[in-house]
Amino acid sequence: MKKILAALLFVFLVGNIASAQGNNISFVYINGSNTNDEKMTKWFLDGVEKMQKDMVAAFNSNETIKKDLLKNGTRKINEEAVPFYWGDMSQAEIQQLKEDLDVTKLFSPHIAQSVRTLIAYCLHDAIWVTKSYNMSPILRNLHKTVMTEYDKGNSVVLFGYSAGSFITIQYLIFKAPFVVPSVLFQNTDLAQSEKDFAQKTQVQDTCIDALIASNLVVLSNENNLITNDNPDFFKKRYSKLDEYTKKECIPKGTVDGIVNFASPFALFYSDILTTNYKENIFNTYMMKYMVENGKFLLTVNYAEDPLGIPTSENPTLEQLKPYWGDNVKTNGGFVYDKSDTKTSRTFISTHTSYWATSKKFSKTVVKAYEEGLKHFYSND
Repeated sequence: MKKILAALLFVFLVGNIASAQGNNISFVYINGSNTNDEKMTKWFLDGVEKMQKDMVAAFNSNETIKKDLLKNGTRKINEEAVPFYWGDMSQAEIQQLKEDLDVTKLFSPHIAQSVRTLIAYCLHDAIWVTKSYNMSPILRNLHKTVMTEYDKGNSVVLFGYSAGSFITIQYLIFKAPFVVPSVLFQNTDLAQSEKDFAQKTQVQDTCIDALIASNLVVLSNENNLITNDNPDFFKKRYSKLDEYTKKECIPKGTVDGIVNFASPFALFYSDILTTNYKENIFNTYMMKYMVENGKFLLTVNYAEDPLGIPTSENPTLEQLKPYWGDNVKTNGGFVYDKSDTKTSRTFISTHTSYWATSKKFSKTVVKAYEEGLKHFYSND
């Protein structure tokens, strides 16, 4: 079977996805690298508490957000933050790394050792979390957190700090219900009898994780979707696909948007963020899903942050329409990168300064929302 990008091409071209949002919005904060020990965990949690107050105040005072995201006051942001912490999952490897670094103290100059330690701790988790066998349990835990908020009647905005920005994007890719199964399987090498069965058997739009959990497909190491071509098994599992969708996917309207910050996402996932929209699952498919469902994705980095790497040139809806066809049903969703805000911090300290400068950062996020919405629909 062709790569997952090609297999999902027509899924989005014919998909007509509705969106329903909760009345209240919870902000979920996801930690980044080097928050594995007790000291750094406290640093993260204290930072979340401080940032939440400033972020809520900034969102509530902005007229564009009040009109668009908060639906003219019919929705509200919950005052209490929801921290999502995954640093403890890599503690064993961090301990081994510490022991290895201790050995180098015997022969390494002090300055070189300090720089080596800083780089090792900052990059370790970023590399660790990109491996699928490490990412998968994190996504499952995040899904539990999101569904807990959903059960309370809340939708969420995910804030991904540093390596946490990897998690927010992967969560949408695997959990968002953007797949129209009947169309997906028409573009595989299944026998015509299975394709016909999929066409006449009505099931809900689903997500990649539901397809994998049902064993209708297998995701290879090369991100290929390989279909199960056993006719009896296919028909049996396809008929029960809604059960897997309910268990594995986020209900439509659960995630309002994403704010990634201090994000090196473009460095580690350059294949996803290529500007070649025709061959790109994020830009071609996920962006269309977000636009049609009123979701936003902001990447906000300080200009002096050496690990805050811009994702790409900011597109407009007009530029993307040729890749999607004429049936795009816009509903206010957009994508925007703002990495031009300057601070008085040095490049060494900027990456960890977002929490300490949360008032400035919150205003920058709100400005990014305003700029992004205006820019994306500027020619529409």
